[in-house]
Amino acid sequence: MKRILAQAPLVHAVIHLRFSDVPALTAATPELLNELHVRMIEKGFSENIESQAELVDVMIDPATQQVRQRKQQRKRYLYRAAGEQDIFEISQNTIVLKTTNYSTFEKFSATFKDLLDICRDVIKGFEKSLLKSIGLRYVDIIAPSDGKQLREFISEDILPAHLEALEGRRHIHGFTVKQAETSPGQTIKVGFEELPSNDGKIQKVLPDNLMESDKRCALLIKGHREWLNVSGETYGILDVDHIKNFSGSPVFNIESVIASLEPLYVDANKVFWNAISEDAKRAWGYKEQENVE
Repeated sequence: MKRILAQAPLVHAVIHLRFSDVPALTAATPELLNELHVRMIEKGFSENIESQAELVDVMIDPATQQVRQRKQQRKRYLYRAAGEQDIFEISQNTIVLKTTNYSTFEKFSATFKDLLDICRDVIKGFEKSLLKSIGLRYVDIIAPSDGKQLREFISEDILPAHLEALEGRRHIHGFTVKQAETSPGQTIKVGFEELPSNDGKIQKVLPDNLMESDKRCALLIKGHREWLNVSGETYGILDVDHIKNFSGSPVFNIESVIASLEPLYVDANKVFWNAISEDAKRAWGYKEQENVE
């Protein structure tokens, strides 16, 4: 049976792929960019945006399991779909697909595969680059309603300290993060940010490192009515990022990339369903239906 929420709290989903530098993307020619744009239009990603931005590569040291970040200024080429809820981003060694209009993992990963096929067809040397990592990231807004508090919607294991002993305290900010190895070379990071609801309203909906620095490349996020009438003192941002590092830097292979997404999704999905409470499920219209292939 497939579990479904009529009012899912998911606001942002990301597939991020990292590979070795491709010279054709380091100094992209007008001819290459024109052909890419034509092919992207065929897939519905019609708006072309060139942007210079600070990109953050997230790497996990296989020996220490510590997360390292490398910041670089880099040119990127973006293609946004109608409605401004889907965008595909290419740089010299990264490809990212973002959506704020997520329906199913199957559809999301199929779109990513179609866009990778275009890159393979159009970008010279792309198919000979080396795979470094692939990640699948989900961001959910946990907003209590029906007179409930945040801790009645989300697992205590994920919540920051409540500080119940401090009488009269006013919540400002809370944050927790947990990192675990799900299989060799594969690590999941679960972050939770607890924020005050200002006059019952939600102000922030994304983690800081997902906020777009170039406003031309931003995506629209559809809100929920409940975001204007949060019943709890606080609400939360649940951020699950599951990353696979490719052992030995294998040569680029689209089938291998897409196959790597399925186990990332399975574990990220488990984290979400185990994090939310029965109260949350009822508020968001939980139901089960037969999973038809």
